[in-house]
Amino acid sequence: MMTMNLEPRSGRRAFLTRWKSIVLTGFGVAPVATAIPQLANALSASQTAHTPVQRPGFPAPPAPADPGVQDTDASQDTNQQAAKRAMAARNEKEFREGVEKLYQMASELKDELAQSPRMNVLSVRMYKKTEEIEKLAKQLKSKAKGG
Repeated sequence: MMTMNLEPRSGRRAFLTRWKSIVLTGFGVAPVATAIPQLANALSASQTAHTPVQRPGFPAPPAPADPGVQDTDASQDTNQQAAKRAMAARNEKEFREGVEKLYQMASELKDELAQSPRMNVLSVRMYKKTEEIEKLAKQLKSKAKGG
């Protein structure tokens, strides 16, 4: 069986009853009743006062709408979108041309390799061709990434 220690519980009860008696006798009801209307008046006065002063911690209110400004913003957006589309089309065209050139260079290298005799060392011309192919492949890779 468990034995409960009642001493801390009784100590808390005694403390709470003493605290209640101190609070009720020390403050009384009259001071609280007079303070509540004053607090309510102060709150309502601060809420009704609309001043243009920016309160800390609050964002600035948005500017009033101006139809003239909105029209120029809309035209700028369409111009920017058209420029982006034109740029994307140009990049796609360059990318397709680059892929075609890469395919052509790789085919030429393959044909050249097929015609050469079998040996352990490649010619300097083949080596330079592979470097050109690698350079073009890196350019295409950066275009594909959007760079």
